[in-house]
Amino acid sequence: MPSFLAIVVALLFVYCSSLVYRLLVNLFDARKSGLPYIIIPWDQDNFFWLVFSVPLRPWLKRNLPKWAYDRLSLTIYGVEFHERLRPFEQYAAPQGNDKSYAIVTVGAFEVTTRDPEIVAEVLRRPRDFMQLELAGLFMGKFGPNVLTSNGDSWARQRKVVAGVINERISKTVFSESIHQTEGLLDEVVGDGNAAETDRIFDMMRRITINVLSGAGMGVSVAWNDNANEKPSPGSKMTYIEAIKHIIRAVAGPLILPQWFLANYPIYLPGYKTLNSLSYAMLEFPIHTRSMLNEERQRIASTHGETRSNILSQMLHASEPGDGELKGFKALSEEEMVGNLWIFTAAGFDTTTNTLAYALLLLSRYPKWQEWVFEEIDSIMPMNSPAGLDYASIFPQAIRVQALLLEVLRLFTPTIHIPKQTKAPQKIQTSRGLFYIPRNCTIYLNTIGLHMDPAVWRNLNLAENEEKSETDELEFRPTRWLVNPPAESLQIFKPPKGAYVPWSAGPRVCPGQKMAQVEFTAIFLKLFHKHRIEAVPLRTATGELETRTEVESRLDARMRDSISMLTLQMNDIYDVEEGKDKGLKLRLSKRN
Repeated sequence: MPSFLAIVVALLFVYCSSLVYRLLVNLFDARKSGLPYIIIPWDQDNFFWLVFSVPLRPWLKRNLPKWAYDRLSLTIYGVEFHERLRPFEQYAAPQGNDKSYAIVTVGAFEVTTRDPEIVAEVLRRPRDFMQLELAGLFMGKFGPNVLTSNGDSWARQRKVVAGVINERISKTVFSESIHQTEGLLDEVVGDGNAAETDRIFDMMRRITINVLSGAGMGVSVAWNDNANEKPSPGSKMTYIEAIKHIIRAVAGPLILPQWFLANYPIYLPGYKTLNSLSYAMLEFPIHTRSMLNEERQRIASTHGETRSNILSQMLHASEPGDGELKGFKALSEEEMVGNLWIFTAAGFDTTTNTLAYALLLLSRYPKWQEWVFEEIDSIMPMNSPAGLDYASIFPQAIRVQALLLEVLRLFTPTIHIPKQTKAPQKIQTSRGLFYIPRNCTIYLNTIGLHMDPAVWRNLNLAENEEKSETDELEFRPTRWLVNPPAESLQIFKPPKGAYVPWSAGPRVCPGQKMAQVEFTAIFLKLFHKHRIEAVPLRTATGELETRTEVESRLDARMRDSISMLTLQMNDIYDVEEGKDKGLKLRLSKRN
């Protein structure tokens, strides 16, 4: 009989041998790929590493030798934002290609690229480069949808969903956004000339979820409507409350089974959060199906008349043999619930955080507020009537849209677009032919794409702007205006694959226009008669911060970001007035 020690040694030998084997297989694939590669003898897919590496990042950076951290950091989630172009410059460029690299580990074979040609090709071929199966654990929780599906199922759903997001929806999003922003201004400033608040970012969250409720589900919510806070009989929470709980948990606890959440011990940390999430996960699909049934009955009673919201339009589009979709299979009930969930979750998180970065950037760079004011005053004079018409106003707001594009360039909500291969693939570019093995995860590095000096440096400089060797790292919305302008201002169109905040190709985000309309409407209303600025804090000596100190603090705030579902700043949400947490901003009336 072998001794216990011999068994342990044998098992360790087998385990270590399997790691070496996987490393050698990945090394073989890396050499065959034609891409630069970096050997990191580490398992980036280890569960504990996935959970703890992100919070440990600052400690690792302080305590590991630089050479060790530089390599290990490439296996930590969020490397794109925290390391920017360093891995490409440090490891890929010396191997003759500063646009892409593979990491050779004992885990899965992974490729990271910021090559616009590769990005465009990957996004052009959704059947070869598919959505990650892991995405389904988080975003497919309530049913199949356009984000998590692949192949024929995705194509069918996409055909239906793409037809739903039309100008009727855009008009509703515009009016809802104006209405909600009016509520924010009334609460913060009211009849006064100026007011300070720590909760402007929470209010942006509130605007976004209310707009999605109105434009998405047809449930209009007044800014201070307490009636909507009461659950319907038999429910623990309202639809809006359920959405809020689920979205806050989408990057973590959402993958936990409902039975675990429901039976989580009351004496353990996190009980309140997980218990609320348990009810939210049960009640969100119930609320959604209830609204679908109510809308079906309303449509039937009005002889097929639909309303200008996504739920109503989706029900109409899902009818088999209807209009342009004749011959296409209708969405199932489960697919409708799944896609309504995706519209809400993706739309809420991306828009909220983009608004937050935009407000902070305008507070940091007041000259760009003045630049935006010029446009707003030209299309919406101070004495203009309160009503704003989407069809006439939105196309004129070119500078506001350029502002949005620049915010998304520097703070892209999705720091990478992950794809996976089920079979070996080839990609031909001007740099050569590259081989991608089966079961490879390829990360399209949006941060790297959007900071490529070859594309963005000194692009479309205005007459009074000078060239800079770091221009691509700076916030400059004028780079989006074609220079010199034609009869009317034109938005710059980047090279294919160079700018992908909404992805690109057949799987481009169907909610792109909705996001643009909502952002534009909120900023038109917010800055029509107001400006925003950061409130200086008192230093240790009791004196107020200088402007330079305020700017440094705002820069540090934006750097202190983490990628959850999307990229977001730390400690700006769920803030109580007067607490240390948060960031105090001042809204004041313009002269």
